[in-house]
Formats: sequence, C-alpha cells, structure tokens
Amino acid sequence: MRRLILTLPLFLAAGMCQPKIEYVPVEPEVPAQLLEPTPISTRQPATYRDLAILATEHLNSAQQANADKAAIKRILTVD
Repeated sequence: MRRLILTLPLFLAAGMCQPKIEYVPVEPEVPAQLLEPTPISTRQPATYRDLAILATEHLNSAQQANADKAAIKRILTVD
C-alpha cells in the first residue's frame, strides 16, 4: 500500500510534464479548373458521320472527366 502511495504522484507528475501537441488540419488545395464540369456536346446527329463525331466527342468528354478525377485523387492522397 505504501508503494502505491509513493508511485501515484510520480505517474501523475509524468503525465503533466508531457508537451501539448496541437494538430492543425490542412485543407488540400484543388484548382478551380478541376472542379468545373466537363462540357458535353449538344450536337444533334443527322447522319451516320454526325453520330460518329458525337460518339467521339462524348468519349473525349468522359476521358477528360476521368483525368480530372485522377488529378483530384492525386492531390488528396499526397503523403
């Protein structure tokens, strides 16, 4: 019992001597260009050629959107 009484103040003093660490959250900065919506073509296909062009434009829009998502992911997961 006597040992407990003698060691208790040591533990309390050791706990009070630890430096206080304050963590400050850091917000990652994402460029506004990456947050803008990717434009999608509003072309009305009249021929097969127009349909092929429209499909290509939609594919390019999807690729650009995926590239923007990948860039945002790289920004948010920086070590």
